[in-house]
Amino acid sequence: MRSVAAKTWRETRVVALAYLVILELGIVAAIAMWPNLREEAAALGRLFPADFLKRMFTALSDPNQATAYNAYMAVQLFFKGTNIVALAFGVLLGTGIIARERENQTLEFLLARPISRSRVLRSKFLVVAAAMVLPIVLTSMSAVPLSWAVEEQLDWRRVLAASTHAAAFALVFLAATTAVSVVCRNQVHVAAVVGAFIIVQVVMFFVQVIRRASVFCLADFDVFGPLMMGNGVFGDLFFGTTVWLLAAAAALYGLADWLLRRIDL
Repeated sequence: MRSVAAKTWRETRVVALAYLVILELGIVAAIAMWPNLREEAAALGRLFPADFLKRMFTALSDPNQATAYNAYMAVQLFFKGTNIVALAFGVLLGTGIIARERENQTLEFLLARPISRSRVLRSKFLVVAAAMVLPIVLTSMSAVPLSWAVEEQLDWRRVLAASTHAAAFALVFLAATTAVSVVCRNQVHVAAVVGAFIIVQVVMFFVQVIRRASVFCLADFDVFGPLMMGNGVFGDLFFGTTVWLLAAAAALYGLADWLLRRIDL
């Protein structure tokens, strides 16, 4: 099991490092832009017809600068960082958990080892999951001291709570991609299936009348904004949504495990 995990880490460590660096650079850039962007937030809000975007830009232009900054960081750290960078990373590495082994003709050799298929999948999935989740938490928490450079404050407890929810949301997509990776014969097909699903969900998210049917409503500004601004309670969010995201990730992983145990090489 350790050898499988070590092999997976060797294959993913460069991409994982690049992912962490991209997340961190995005945070640094967002904080550096804040002093100039705040003055433009109200004008930007009038340009977007969608109600949730209006609410977002209204929060960014709140007269209370501390509230406005926390709303801004909710957008930058989680609404943008998680929903774009983290999901892209999860899909990129999730496609190869099994499909890459099949493409490289190493899957049969891997599954021929004296360990069960379930343990093989678990070893690979846990490495990728850790490589995806830890940077979300670490880079988000780095925003707390970095904010001092622009004379702003973030409550580390709110940031940690929001990053926990963001990580749970990202895990759902990683687990779903893993299940598709077990079924498909190559990584391109996995990326096509998962990518098509994400595109449809994003389109739905930006259409006002059907946006509530999009999974991205589970991790949008209306979720992270109140939490970061101190208007939301993490306990309510965790037991109302986060725990169900974790349950969905576990169910999708269970599906991937069930499929791998029954797959015909």
